[in-house]
Amino acid sequence: SEKCIALAVLRLLENEKIVVEGGGAAGLAALLPGGPLDRPDMKGKNIIVPLCGGNIDTTVLGRVIERGLAADERLVHFYATVSDRPGGIARLTQHLAEEGASIKDIYHERAWLHSSVDQVQVRCVVELQGKEHGRKLRETLARNGYPVKWNLEQ
Repeated sequence: SEKCIALAVLRLLENEKIVVEGGGAAGLAALLPGGPLDRPDMKGKNIIVPLCGGNIDTTVLGRVIERGLAADERLVHFYATVSDRPGGIARLTQHLAEEGASIKDIYHERAWLHSSVDQVQVRCVVELQGKEHGRKLRETLARNGYPVKWNLEQ
């Protein structure tokens, strides 16, 4: 899948310092957890995976890296409902900072909400360390009274 290929390109870049295009990383993508060759009979074996094709545009590489981070749950997005009073968004961002989430993008919506007029919906894109970090962040937000819709498909 495109998700597995993006993750394979990211793994090669991060771990091996190798840049390959998506087609060149397809073999590795098939072997990664969740790939079609992620089978018990393949575990613990030495496998040779040819890597090829460094012909990838830098802007495409940037998008592939972001998709890889999203597939790895190190880049996530969520919607949270917060108070539309002064300091409402600041309190949300304080919780994010305390949990070690790095805010990449944040946007708040007022006009098209069907909730109380004293609330605003905030879309956050944050960088995390992985799935466990995301689980802890969701727990913190829930514990502090933030209704959250997490990593919804676009």
